[in-house]
Amino acid sequence: MRCTECGEQLLAERAALGYDYCTSPVCQKKRYRGPKVTAIGVNKSADVFLVADDAEIVRRGEAGEFGKKNTSLGIDYRGAVATAPPPAAPRPIHPPALPTARRRPWSRQQEKVVRLYHDMGCNPKQILERAAVNNPRLGITAALIKDILATPERRSR
Repeated sequence: MRCTECGEQLLAERAALGYDYCTSPVCQKKRYRGPKVTAIGVNKSADVFLVADDAEIVRRGEAGEFGKKNTSLGIDYRGAVATAPPPAAPRPIHPPALPTARRRPWSRQQEKVVRLYHDMGCNPKQILERAAVNNPRLGITAALIKDILATPERRSR
């Protein structure tokens, strides 16, 4: 069998696969039909491979499909809304008083027991069970355990 483009002898394998043209670059260029595989470089990831013809790749590129996408919300992601800024609160004439230390509604002994069991790795439920058995007179409750563990430790004076 002969190539339909140049007339050279066609390889038997190509003829068996159904081709009627040879593998020379001139014949391949004339007869090639079908999509091309195009690699598109992407920042900080692997390349994206597209299987498409040249016209489709050009069309998708012009449409901006391969351009950098701005996915950050930014400051004005909800759009510009024309509103007047809220009026500034008047400054107080006298400086505010320093905050007073809030009295904790538990005793030092209650805090000591709760923190001791917590440091041993007990969860609040286990702390409550152990305190009820070992220190019932302290009256430690689940709410008290939660409050003690939610505040910073008291410094020794």
